[in-house]
Amino acid sequence: MERDKLKSGLTFVLVLFLGIAGAVALYFYENFLSNDLFMPGVEIGGISVQGYDRNAAAKAVEMGVKEIYATPVIFFKDDYQQENKLGELCFPINATEIVDSAWRDEKARSWLAKITNLDGKRKINYPVSIPYNTAPQELLVQQWDNKWGTPYSNASLEVDSRRGLIIIPAQAGFRVDGESTFKVLPTELKFSAKINVPIIMMQQEPAVKEEMLRDMGELSNYSTYFNTAEVNRSHNLYMATSSINKSIINPQTAFSFNQTVGIRTMESGYMDALVIVGNKFEPGMGGGICQVSSTLYNACLLAGLEIVERHNHNLAVAYVPLGRDATVAYGIQDFRFKNNTDSPLYIRAVTNGGRLTINIYGNLKYKQKIAITNIIDGTIDYVKVKELDERLQPGEEKVDHKGQPGYVVRSFRTFYDNDGKTIKTQQLARDTYRPLNEIIFAGPPLEPSTPIEPPDSDVDVPAEGEHQAGEEPIGPLDPDAPAEPEKEPEIQSDKEPKNELEDEPKNDSDPEAKNESEPKDEEEPDQLDGSNNLP
Repeated sequence: MERDKLKSGLTFVLVLFLGIAGAVALYFYENFLSNDLFMPGVEIGGISVQGYDRNAAAKAVEMGVKEIYATPVIFFKDDYQQENKLGELCFPINATEIVDSAWRDEKARSWLAKITNLDGKRKINYPVSIPYNTAPQELLVQQWDNKWGTPYSNASLEVDSRRGLIIIPAQAGFRVDGESTFKVLPTELKFSAKINVPIIMMQQEPAVKEEMLRDMGELSNYSTYFNTAEVNRSHNLYMATSSINKSIINPQTAFSFNQTVGIRTMESGYMDALVIVGNKFEPGMGGGICQVSSTLYNACLLAGLEIVERHNHNLAVAYVPLGRDATVAYGIQDFRFKNNTDSPLYIRAVTNGGRLTINIYGNLKYKQKIAITNIIDGTIDYVKVKELDERLQPGEEKVDHKGQPGYVVRSFRTFYDNDGKTIKTQQLARDTYRPLNEIIFAGPPLEPSTPIEPPDSDVDVPAEGEHQAGEEPIGPLDPDAPAEPEKEPEIQSDKEPKNELEDEPKNDSDPEAKNESEPKDEEEPDQLDGSNNLP
């Protein structure tokens, strides 16, 4: 009897449980599964979306992001404060994409986890990363660095007339630590009244310290000369020389002339001076720069440094020997060398009174005895070219510039020991320099000689077969008499005399024909003085 009552009770409980479970399942199906709604307790980036379909959830997220992006961000240091909105530091957020991503994660969540949280007491949050924009952060750092930052200064070398080579001590600097400063910002979307961010400063250590320069001495020096009367060119020389002065090259690193000097433009302070274009000299920005790179090239050769990139000019230049020039053209041709020692190198470059001097300092254990030589394998003759100049008088000629031959040259670097014995000799390059044609400007051709005037129309001319009194008859009177031999008539040409400008033969195979696609050498016509003498 009691057993039957127990069974009846268990059956009732089971039926009741099944009924409740069925009701819950029916409620769950009708309210969520069939309608594709987010389950109770679900949040996206801290924004509640429970009971919402994806469209409604996207609108809710969009409104929530707008509110979070309006959160004040207070940057402070000492008594300084600057307020920005969080959204000013971030990229926009696509609410639809975020909701779709959360919906896929929600569909993958287990049924048991969903059913056991129908009351929504347990929050199921799908986090949303904040997409920060680095551009406004960099602007803020730059603004704060201008306000509080102090740049560091490397230890450097100076030449004192009495004390010789002296070391200028390094000084540490301070700058804003952007990474540590912005690290305080939240990484995920969440509601907050405000965000306080301290501006963090950090000490910036110099790259070159005094101890790195203590064993330094002069490894090499080289000087070239220029005409100070050429104002624009002298200015460009000074600009480029100042750019490379006090440069420090760390061990096993390369030095780029173009990267150090920068682009040569009017905005950066450079002026027009003559440059080499193909096989001619034309005005161009930065003329004279190549004398600086060529002087540096020779100083590097004498210091025993490794040459990474070097190019010769199209035409020979006068300020360095053949085969020892180094032309540069920004973005096209560079001069680069490598510090192949285990100590820093220091460059001193100065101009004074028409003299450009470059000294290279380094650890004196790397000082070497080096000689640079060259061999001229051949020369290329130049030609004289006449060009019409309407401004000159007819028949007048004026030499624009003298010609100079081209050359084929090999250059060498020889290393010696302390006793003067050769250790090794290496060929540096084999260069070809085009000839510089002599240009002669000529005026228009002379006028042709004056033709003979015809007789006046009022003079009586005998008719054919008649003759005037006192004159011999024209032609033989006796038809049987032999006729005198006829003279060849003189033919007067009505052509203009030959233009002397056309006398010069044209050579289509002339290697000096201008190639417009070639880069401009930032160079000047030092050899256009008519001497054709190269050092």
